[in-house]
Amino acid sequence: MLREMNSRNILVGLILLVMLMTVAGPNRLPQYLANLLPIIDEGAPCAWLPIPDDLANHQSLIARGTLSPISVSVRPRPLPPLSAASGDWEIDIIVNNDSLGSVMFIYNAAQVIYQDNNTSGLGLIFNYNPNASIGSGGGRQDSGSAPLENIRILGPRQRCVHTVLIPAGNALTEPTLRAGQATVRAFYRNTMNGTITTSPVPQATPIFNDQGLWVGFVQSGAIAIPAPSQ
Repeated sequence: MLREMNSRNILVGLILLVMLMTVAGPNRLPQYLANLLPIIDEGAPCAWLPIPDDLANHQSLIARGTLSPISVSVRPRPLPPLSAASGDWEIDIIVNNDSLGSVMFIYNAAQVIYQDNNTSGLGLIFNYNPNASIGSGGGRQDSGSAPLENIRILGPRQRCVHTVLIPAGNALTEPTLRAGQATVRAFYRNTMNGTITTSPVPQATPIFNDQGLWVGFVQSGAIAIPAPSQ
């Protein structure tokens, strides 16, 4: 009798879990889990996402028709203590696909910059000039189209995380950070739809004449960075 009751309880629990997933949806459930269990990350690393192929013929019509499919958020980790001589300070940039289609975005792990220079990709914006302490994060430049290796695909309602690593020794020399007066925002900018290259010719007429990249600018709210411990 006891075993039968336990089996029924397990079945009821599974039904309730399925109902929760249905109500919460694939976009909100990870947030709930992250709040309950902070050790669960909010997405796979952006570098693990697939790279597109043959964008002249394979794109999501849903994603192309969405006005603003991408949003970003930022999660700075605590600053290392002032006594830290090595190690890294980590800041997570979370990229969200808010649409029901597969969205492509510009991503190069070596070109995530600190402060916006109006080029395409991810970046961080501090409320002070970071060049003196942590540099620019890497140079980047736009052209008529993006190399495929600089494009990643986010599935419907999917998100990914890029972790910025800043040497602790560099960050702790910045007076604004040391005083606990700094804030940081994440941003994503793209300036081009992306030109489709049809060479070598001859080729069949492609379905799409651009790479289908969303053009626009989004940023997160400003998050305060607490002062480091002694």
